Amino acid sequence: MTLKLSKRLQLKNPDGPNAVIDLLRNYGFSRTQLSILVKKKPFLLFAKPEETLLPKLMFFHSIGFSTTDLPRIFIGNPSFLHTSLKNNIIPRYEIIRSLLRSDKEVVSTLKHVGWSFRSCAVITDSVANIEALRQLGLPQGSISLLVTNFPRVAFMKHSRFVEAVETVKEMGFDTLKSNFVLALQVLAKMNKAMWKLRVEVFERWGWSKDICLLAFKKNPQCMMLSEKKVMKILSFLVKDMGFPSEDIAGCPVILNRNLEKTLIPRCAVVEILKSRGLIKRDLRITSFMSISEKKFLARYVTRFQKKVPQLLDAYKGQKSDRSS
Repeated sequence: MTLKLSKRLQLKNPDGPNAVIDLLRNYGFSRTQLSILVKKKPFLLFAKPEETLLPKLMFFHSIGFSTTDLPRIFIGNPSFLHTSLKNNIIPRYEIIRSLLRSDKEVVSTLKHVGWSFRSCAVITDSVANIEALRQLGLPQGSISLLVTNFPRVAFMKHSRFVEAVETVKEMGFDTLKSNFVLALQVLAKMNKAMWKLRVEVFERWGWSKDICLLAFKKNPQCMMLSEKKVMKILSFLVKDMGFPSEDIAGCPVILNRNLEKTLIPRCAVVEILKSRGLIKRDLRITSFMSISEKKFLARYVTRFQKKVPQLLDAYKGQKSDRSS
């Protein structure tokens, strides 16, 4: 691979490229990953590995990037390879580190944010944004949740960030609970027109604006679901299965479930149990949709398997039929 690249780039001395390739291999780069990286940045082969590449690789490794992580972050953000370690990477790292509790959280943030790491917003907007949250009394756990999982929100333009924070406050979210941050990351990505469209989708199923707000408070992510997904799930649960729409509004996390892999198989099991008189016919949907897979199997499958031997097969059959 090195000889081919050397020829293509008309390199007079292939020892330089060999040194670059050997160094990257030592830090976990596979042959395929090396090929991808060099295609993106062919002049990387001109680099002086000991002077320019090694210090950066050592730095990222020192803060917690594994040899599995390093190729991914450099291939995804090859500009790191020619960005100044002293003048850019380390100062920005120190700023992000000041917002968080550990290098582990910094690594998680950088895996999500990538390109924004080199942006001036890391210096200006992120600091101002997090300071605004600290002044509101948000615990560090919530701040870390925002920065590590939703860094593009944490680093967004300060004026837009503050506007979203004010909206979350007006909706009555508790600043001491993580749902404040979950609501913030949703509203920061939505404008008023988008919010209105989402509400209109739920209004088709009898939800009022107040019910939509209550559902949002319980599960902020429900307002980020596509119209297609919401319509498919509610059509199945309300029209086909006959569950009251207001029951789903009371437990909107159900909308996050996968229709084919979770909702349909569970309903199949419950219908069999109802038909045998083994569970109440008016069983609320929250009783079996809001629990984990392990609890569902224990409570509704394993428990009745002697009486209904085909129950597990029916459950697995629905899952496999719908996922195939």
